[in-house]
Order: sequence, then structure tokens, then C-alpha cells
Amino acid sequence: MTENRKATRGFGRISSGVWLSVVTCFMLFLYAPLELLFTNQDEFWFDVYTLTPVMAVIFAAVCIASIAVFFILRKLSEKLYGIGLALYFIAFLCLYIQGNLLTAGLPSLDGKPIDWSLYTAKKVQSAILWLVVAVFVGVAFWKIKQELFEKAIKGISIAMTLMLCVTLLTLAVAGQGFEKKPGLGVTTRDMFQMSEDTNFVILLLDAVNGQTMYDVIASDGDYQNIFTDFTFYSNMMGVYPATKYSVPYILSGQWFENQTSFREYEAEAYAASPFFASMEEDGYQLGVYEAELQANDRGKERFVNVLPSRRGIGNKLMFAKWQIQMTGFKYAPWGLKKHTFVNPNDFNKAKIPPEGEELFTLSNSEFYNSVLHEELDYTDQKCFRFIHIIGGHPPFIYDEEVEEIPEEKGSYEENIRASLTITRAYLDKLKDGGVYDNSVIIVMSDHGFHMGDYSERQNPIFFVKGIDEKHDFRVSDAPVSYTDLQEAYQRLLSGAESSQIFDWKSGDERERRYLFYEYSEEEQMIEYMQPGQAHDTDAMYKTGNVYKKAK
Repeated sequence: MTENRKATRGFGRISSGVWLSVVTCFMLFLYAPLELLFTNQDEFWFDVYTLTPVMAVIFAAVCIASIAVFFILRKLSEKLYGIGLALYFIAFLCLYIQGNLLTAGLPSLDGKPIDWSLYTAKKVQSAILWLVVAVFVGVAFWKIKQELFEKAIKGISIAMTLMLCVTLLTLAVAGQGFEKKPGLGVTTRDMFQMSEDTNFVILLLDAVNGQTMYDVIASDGDYQNIFTDFTFYSNMMGVYPATKYSVPYILSGQWFENQTSFREYEAEAYAASPFFASMEEDGYQLGVYEAELQANDRGKERFVNVLPSRRGIGNKLMFAKWQIQMTGFKYAPWGLKKHTFVNPNDFNKAKIPPEGEELFTLSNSEFYNSVLHEELDYTDQKCFRFIHIIGGHPPFIYDEEVEEIPEEKGSYEENIRASLTITRAYLDKLKDGGVYDNSVIIVMSDHGFHMGDYSERQNPIFFVKGIDEKHDFRVSDAPVSYTDLQEAYQRLLSGAESSQIFDWKSGDERERRYLFYEYSEEEQMIEYMQPGQAHDTDAMYKTGNVYKKAK
């Protein structure tokens, strides 16, 4: 017998193991990451052309290793090969069912701590699944001839491979999966460059709730001293419950109502922002330090810190590890999911920065360290700086001194105190650098936060001071809203004080609009009106308007 025939015969003897290895590895290392990308295109900076080569290497390596194990088992014993095949098939079936049919109730990957003790029923469900499948496959292996068992597994594996391929192709077409995303990097360039003429600064602390902040600063007069010269609008109404749509709205005043894709909306919001147009006409240099800016570059070429970067992944091993963890979070048994948790924002760390530049991150500690150790740079050109850091957002890993601590020892209030420490240091830096008085400064949040209820995020913080404004810390409960921001910005640019930027005053009655959606379920937005205080969720009512994404 020739060597080729021997090789063919050897392959044929383990063809069931080969196909089972192919379908399992394809599902875990190619199908799962690509499905996540195609169904969440707006959440990730990378595209299919960046992701596929990295995961294809992992697929090939694990698949070859798996086939080699089957080859060795066949060499050792027909029975051992059959047992190995049965165990592998049990794992494949359970992982497939777990990752595709039993995904309801998965915790949100929004950084909030997950209380895994709440998922005992899910763990029991997983255990029952594995037991039932193991018994079913075990009985089949015991009752039917091994040759027939192997053929059945081979046929099922081939059919499942084809089905996964067709599904993936359908998702790619439906989700514009073959679109090539441009390479852009949001860098730290000129973050501390300020004008000796005029500046407009927005420091956005993510997920800081207005009512909670009010309670924290009311408990300590030293916190109030941070905001001397500022007015705190405690009755501020936000527009969305999460960052994704809030930030473009804050900078453009344009509502997103599922009328188009988010990428199209975001590009239009930045390109057509009347606020940016007005600042450019007035000679401002624009810097937007927002790590979650999407890949579309339309409207972003105007930002001095958003620069072209080389396509690709800086740390491929780290990137692949996070992809595998994300797959495990969906496909692994519930008892193992807590070991696979990864924050999707971590993927930004694997991006290649523009040459000679440093990528901007949301990290509280990184920004605080920069505030303490980097020097201000000066320019005659007016400067606009929008800086978004993690603020109060989970995970709760900061103490008051902005030192990172174990998550189990942290708390929401401690993250807020860390945010106050950072704000104090940043404002002191502007004062020491002689650019505090000639600057409009806003300290705000994109949305509010409530540990126990995602629906209670409508009351973000909003502190503001105008140019050369001097007075003790003030609090206003005027019924204002982020829908008023565009007018407020214009008044601040014209020299208005913080008490003059809104037409609404304390005691006024007003209804304010808010669009609510569940995290990762933006395809349905529910319109609410708020006739009461911004923090009073019970006062809000549905208008009956629901904005659904077009099919």
C-alpha cells in the first residue's frame, strides 16, 4: 500500500473525530467571536478583517491538537477512541445548547459587579443539561455499534458546520459585517494644552447620579469647596440611560430614535453639530477625549487628538484571550461563567496607537496620574476640551485617593469620592496654570446611576461656571434638561454666568423628555415625560411613543 493510501486510510479511521474537532473549534473560536461582532458592530473598534486572522490561528492550533488526540486514542485502542469521541460529543452538544439556546438571563457586561449567587437556578439548569446529554449519548454509545455511532457523529458534525457557516454569512450580510472600519485612534495629544485667551472645558464623569452626588457633597463642606464659583443644577434631566447615545447628544443636541444605524447617527451628530460649528467659527481648537468614539471618521477629522492609526492589533495574545473569555461567558456552564468575565471596553487596550502617540483611556487612575505629573502647555488659539473618564461607573475599584482596590471592597460612593478627588486636582491644575478664570468649565455626567435599578438613571450631575465667575458654591433646583444644553453652551460662549444659561428657574413647572431602553436592547426605545423632580422616577410616565429599529 502506498504512503498516500495509508494516510488516507488513517484519516478515514478518525474522520468522525476530525469533523467533531472542526465543528467544535469552529463554533468556539470563529463562529462565536464573529457572531458577537456582527450583532454588535457599534460596540467594537475592530472589524472582521482584523478579528478573523487572529482567531483563525487559534482555531487551527486547537483543532489540530484535538485531531492529534483522536489519532493517538485510535492508535491505542478502538474502545478508547470511541469513549473519547462520546465525551467530546457530549461537550459539543452541551456547549452549543448553552451558547445558542439557553442564553436568556445572561448578566449585562456593563462593568457592574455581578452577584453570581443570584444564578443558582441557572447553575442547576446547566447541571441538568449536561447530565441529560451525557446519559443520552452514553446510552447511544452503549446500545449501537461503534461504527454506526461514529458515522452518526460525523454526519451531525458536518451538518452543524454547514449550518453555522450559513448562519454566520446571514448575520454578516444583515449586520454589514464585511464593512471595513477605518483605523482611528483617540489619543491624549494636547489634552493639557490650554489657551491663554479662552477655554471651554467639559469634564464628564461617567455614571454619577445627581441625587447621590448631592448627598455626598452635602455631607462634607470640603467637597463643596471644590465647586466654589460653580452652580450645581440638582434637578437636571438626562436624555438616555447609557453612554452610547448620551455623549453624541450632549455634543450635538440631536436625538437618536432608531431612525437609522447608530454609526450613521453618530457620524452625522459630530459632523453636523451646531456647537462644534459655532466654536470653529469662533477660532476654537477642538479636542474630544472620548475612548468610545466609533470607527467612522466622518466629523471627527476636526478633533486634534483623533488621528489615523495602523490597522491591526497590538497585543494579539491578550486580544485572543479576551475573545475566548467572551465566548466562555456565553457558552460555558453557569458554574464556570464567573471565571470568563471580561469588560468589553478592555478591547481598546489592544488597539495599535497612532505612531508616537498614546491612546486615551477612560481610566480614573490614568487620568489622575496625568493631572498630577504632566505640565500644562499653552497656545494663543482658543481651546475646547471634552474629557470623558470612568467616574462613578462600575467596576467599583477606586478609593477616595484614586488608588485601585479589590472590587469586593469598593462601592459606588467610593468611586464618586475618587471622582471628586480627580475633579479637585484638575481644577487646581487649571488654577495653578493661570487658565481657570478664563475658562468655561462644566463638570457633568452622561447619565445617572442606581445600583439596584437600571431604570433610575435619568438624573446626571451638572456643575457649571462661566468665564471670570466668582461666588460661593450654589445649588439650583430649576427644572432643566440636557435638551437645553445647546442654548446654554452658546450663552456661556457669550460670557454668561452659570445662573444665566437656562431660562427655567426654581419653582417652575415643566415636563422633560427622556428615552429609555434596556442595556444592549436599544432596538426599542420608550419615551417618558418627567413632570416632577428629575430624581423622582415614580413621577415619570410613558407617553405611548415607542421607537423601534426598522427590520
